[in-house]
Amino acid sequence: MAAWILDHPRLILTCVLLLSGLLGYGALQVSVDHRTGALLSDESETVRNFARAGELFGQSQAILYVVFEEDDPFAPDFLVQLDSLTRRLGALDGVESVLSLTNVPYLVREEAAITARPLYDASLPPDVLRRRMQSQPFLNGLLLSADGRTTVLLVKIEEAFNDSAARIGLVRRVMAEAHTLPGSVAIAGYPYLRTEYAERVAAEAPLFTLLALLVSLVFLFLTFRSWRAVLLPTAIVGLGILWTIGLIGLFGHQLNIVTAVLPALIVIIGMANSIHLMTKFFDQYRLTEDRRQALMYTIRTAGMATLLTSLTTAIGFAVLVLSRSRSLEVFGLFAAAGVLLLYVLSVTLIPIAFVYLRPPSRRTAGLSGHDAFADLFDRLALLTRRRAPAVLTLTALLVAVGIAGVLRIPSDLFVFSDFNEDDPLRQDLAVFERQFGGVLPLEIVIEAKTPGRMRSLSTLRRIERLQQDLSTLEPVGRTLSLVDLVKLSNQAYFGGNPAGYRLPSGYELPFLQSALGNLADRDASRALIENLPRLVDSTFTVSRIYMGVSDIGTSRMHALADTALVRARRLFPAEQYDVFVTGTAVMTTRAGENLVQNLVMSLLVALLVISGLMALLFRSARLTLISLAPNVVPLLLVGGAMGFSGITLKPSTAIIFSLAFGIAVDDTIHFLAKYRLLHQAGLSLDEAVRTTLRETGKAILFTSLVLMSGFLVFTLSDFGGTVSMGALTALTLGAALVANLFLLPALLYRFGPRAPERPAPARSLRTNGQAPVHSPPPADRPAHPNGSRSREGA
Repeated sequence: MAAWILDHPRLILTCVLLLSGLLGYGALQVSVDHRTGALLSDESETVRNFARAGELFGQSQAILYVVFEEDDPFAPDFLVQLDSLTRRLGALDGVESVLSLTNVPYLVREEAAITARPLYDASLPPDVLRRRMQSQPFLNGLLLSADGRTTVLLVKIEEAFNDSAARIGLVRRVMAEAHTLPGSVAIAGYPYLRTEYAERVAAEAPLFTLLALLVSLVFLFLTFRSWRAVLLPTAIVGLGILWTIGLIGLFGHQLNIVTAVLPALIVIIGMANSIHLMTKFFDQYRLTEDRRQALMYTIRTAGMATLLTSLTTAIGFAVLVLSRSRSLEVFGLFAAAGVLLLYVLSVTLIPIAFVYLRPPSRRTAGLSGHDAFADLFDRLALLTRRRAPAVLTLTALLVAVGIAGVLRIPSDLFVFSDFNEDDPLRQDLAVFERQFGGVLPLEIVIEAKTPGRMRSLSTLRRIERLQQDLSTLEPVGRTLSLVDLVKLSNQAYFGGNPAGYRLPSGYELPFLQSALGNLADRDASRALIENLPRLVDSTFTVSRIYMGVSDIGTSRMHALADTALVRARRLFPAEQYDVFVTGTAVMTTRAGENLVQNLVMSLLVALLVISGLMALLFRSARLTLISLAPNVVPLLLVGGAMGFSGITLKPSTAIIFSLAFGIAVDDTIHFLAKYRLLHQAGLSLDEAVRTTLRETGKAILFTSLVLMSGFLVFTLSDFGGTVSMGALTALTLGAALVANLFLLPALLYRFGPRAPERPAPARSLRTNGQAPVHSPPPADRPAHPNGSRSREGA
């Protein structure tokens, strides 16, 4: 393959240009996924129940809450402004309905019919209007706070807008209109949360890509001291980003908040490939001063090692398909594809570029060729050989501490935890939760097996008892059901007397139903009623109880949902009713729990698959086990650090283990591949380890620093999850670097296979007709700094 690449540069460049054009077209087709359920599989029961409830009653997570903290929400001036705002918001494209104190239905009895009028009537004297509003128990906890000093306006967004980019502009317009009113205004609800996510991710993604690129360029220049060696990898990662995004577009997938980090990851990983390949080429060119021979050797050795490392990194991403999360499946598959495409681009374009560019000067290697590094790694080899038992003992102690910490990792997930406590979104949420309970919808859907059963008084009384039961649970705010609408109608039937806000008796119910039947024939009244949340289907067969729940964490939310379901089934026997619990609260809880479990499983699969790959590569059970240690130990140490520091195991932190393992094992492969080559060439164990450290240590060090610095860029994010992913991945890679430079040599010295003594004084060996492998200096004495030695990087 090496000769073919060097002999057909024009053909390869033509193919690259054609593919870039095709994939560039695909990149232009990419859109953004704004759907709520993107973190769950479409086949899950949770998603099916959520979708069914949405079809019957609309999306509960499509409601935007605008809270006004007023000393007197019934003041005439405020009501005039609130009424104007309600009308303006209702006229906006994308708004399905608006509900506020000024347009909430006020039901009155007129002869044999019930008529709905707006509660607010500007023609009424202020004291009369105040008494009318205060006589409506239906408003308490729905539009008015318990102390009567805070009101909320509900904006329901059309489904098409809520699941599209148009939602962002609509939410910003609503917020701008709301802030035209005097006093304190707070915004809450899922549309606001998703808008903040979308806007901040859209702003952060290009910034992180640029910062990762700048960090990588600095390391490249320090390593090679050549602008050619800086610009070439930059062009390759640029093509890698284009090709990966283009694949996403050609296959009809969309970008989401997870895949938005792909460009930055491609920059980080692509630069590591370039460092290995160019280090190998520059070192070989200094030895041979034959450009073609150096390029051939680079493709055959570093190209093969980079292929293996690309495969392990791709496996670390690809196992995310086991997460059963639509977002992570797309992310994992296309990240894996991007890594492999980067390999193809790197192993072809770097050699081709150096076919046309002038040969590198002796200064080009920069830090890569500095003798101080060779001396440093010689001393490191001596240290790990002499102190191998101490290194292994210390590692065992750290592993024990890490395991103890892993057992302490908390797993409680919070929906809004990615935002800081002082973030305006969290502060507004606190206002809503304090005055109206939670913003997370939790719903119990009750479906009668007999059509029309929700009209039955016995069923209504069951719903009422369940509502009363649920209201005693601490995290539950106001509950809302068909029963509340029936009570409101009954109050109207009895002349608006608050004492009439109750379920009718068996005798009263037929008269009330007749009056409500007449209501359905009045368009104006029906339009007002439709501003209220839908709580029953058109056939009165399926009904729901809506609850607003605070962000209490997945463990408490899970317990609450289970308790609600048990109590519902106790009142609604299975032979007469089907009951299930749904809502965004349940979706979030189940998504988080399932995702963490599946990500842990994906890590185990990655361990098995990569272990199998290592076994095929080294053909030695001993070397395979040795290769796993410096990569598993860092995972345990970072897991332990999470446990002792209280960092929650959530999707953004669970994902780092398979991702970091797939990347970190790359350095181990480079090290052991070089070690095995030297060992097979006849070098003793000690000489093979020391020569490997000297010749691969620099590339391992620099690529690890590039990777760590690249991931540390993510700590600049406004999102706690992104910060955790960046910091923990960098920490894992740092621990893996230390393990590869200290633990791996110590393991080889202690457990590595012993090579037979080499025949006499030969100071140079050739392997498979390739470039010479120079023997190291004597075991107990580092080489003279000015001595001639190979600078080969694996």
